[in-house]
Amino acid sequence: MKRLFLFQFFIIIILVANAQLINPYFQLEAGVAVNHKNTGLFCLELGSNYKFIDIGLAIDYESNSFFKEYTGEINIYNDEGYNPDRNLNDEFSYFDNTSLQLVSRIDIVKLFTGNSLHAFKIGGGYGIIHYKKTSSINSHAENSNKNYTLIAKSYFGLLGSYKISYEYKLKPELIVGTYFGGTFYPSVGILIRSNI
Repeated sequence: MKRLFLFQFFIIIILVANAQLINPYFQLEAGVAVNHKNTGLFCLELGSNYKFIDIGLAIDYESNSFFKEYTGEINIYNDEGYNPDRNLNDEFSYFDNTSLQLVSRIDIVKLFTGNSLHAFKIGGGYGIIHYKKTSSINSHAENSNKNYTLIAKSYFGLLGSYKISYEYKLKPELIVGTYFGGTFYPSVGILIRSNI
């Protein structure tokens, strides 16, 4: 991963040194995780394109709080007694991952053809991630719902990502497509890209 990061950094220096070759773009992605229930992804990327290579800076946000009914409060009614159908742990527990990454992709189609309305890109990134998880647990026996404990974990780290995408050029400045991949949980979704 360190070699990938150094390679991306080297490419950025080359592109900045040759400013007339830079073709800036803005990309927006939204999707859902394929292996984690109720998890959504939202990503913003600002970058530059040179021939068949994309280099950019991406901020992404993954969370299962997009689709949950309760994410910020927990209500316990002592008079109602224990209700096994109402699982407060599932209602309240949630996580979110936020990352800032240096990303790069290679367009396989442009590698072999000059101009095409289609693009098939393979790439990845590396950067800083902030992982946060909050959950509640019942501290007593199954027939008691009076005592709950709230557990929150948060940490920073370095993490890599991968992404495969298909893109179609609707207009010279507008591209739409679909992708598979991600940082913490792999996801599938749509993307919209605009050349600046």
